[in-house]
Amino acid sequence: MNTAVLDSPVASAADRRAVLHRLLDDALAYGPEHGQGMASHLPMALAALDGLGAHEAQMRSFFAHYARRLERVAVPRGGAKPVDDWQRLRGRFEAFETLQASFARLLARDGADAVLRDAVPALADGVSGAAFHGPIRVAHAVEAGHEGELAAALAYWAARWEPLPAPDAAPRRRIAGVTPWLDAIDARRVAFDPAWRASAPLISARMQQAALTPPYIELAGALSVDGVAPAALLRDLAQACAARYAATGNFTVLHMATASRALCVLARWLPAGADALAPLLHAVAAANLAARAAPLQRHADDGEPGWEEVRRRACASDDDHVIKLVHAAAMQQGELPDAVWLEAARTAVRG
Repeated sequence: MNTAVLDSPVASAADRRAVLHRLLDDALAYGPEHGQGMASHLPMALAALDGLGAHEAQMRSFFAHYARRLERVAVPRGGAKPVDDWQRLRGRFEAFETLQASFARLLARDGADAVLRDAVPALADGVSGAAFHGPIRVAHAVEAGHEGELAAALAYWAARWEPLPAPDAAPRRRIAGVTPWLDAIDARRVAFDPAWRASAPLISARMQQAALTPPYIELAGALSVDGVAPAALLRDLAQACAARYAATGNFTVLHMATASRALCVLARWLPAGADALAPLLHAVAAANLAARAAPLQRHADDGEPGWEEVRRRACASDDDHVIKLVHAAAMQQGELPDAVWLEAARTAVRG
């Protein structure tokens, strides 16, 4: 293969995809987390770079930079043994290798569509675990078309499956529209306790703390979804989260934005009906509370980069979250053009 061609940004999509698959093969040698429970963004960011059109040198540079924080997996002799009932292992991080082996066997036997049709509904109520990174990683794996990474991604979602407490089943009011709903949650937080903040070190734990507060209990289930098609609700959610990130640059809101885009990718495997999205809405409500997002202070010299420059900056970045946010925004711009996607992407690359 001509490396000089691959080092050029005009390398073909097929050449980039071949590079991506080799790098994802290599990434499977590392564990799914690093530090104190931080999800590895290596495979997700590599897939996002591919989607943004990064060339091989950029992808390999990111790999080398990010892999320094990861540890290689010590594979037991003979490998982990798959199980027939993987669902009984949900929420057990120590079972990650067993879950990975189980999903690998299922994918080899039944194919990705059948496995996702079974797994996504079984995991959807634990979407908040690991700060949404289970479904985010699965969505990137689906788009990457890499079976080994899909097995690892599903295993990670299952291992970090973590349902939130249920809010009021019959809220006192219904709110039409995602943005008014998020605004109402913010207002109720201020009325409840202006100084309240979640204290846990990780986003997912802060979401669990937020889910015990009156604003969550009263309003997490208050978004009106009657007569709303799931696809439309997911689009509205993605746009509202992107707008919120564009206005705040908040790190937790960034995860709301990339998670809502991930669920758009996975929507075809969710059960029919907007009620199937309830766990995602509850998780977004909890994340919104935990974020305590405040408006950014813009400066006159911030500039207004267009899509070409935003993509260039993201592909040259070593910040996995910038790469993933810009990728999510760029993909949504291609699917449903709207100025909000570019505004969110600009916020990310400005840092």
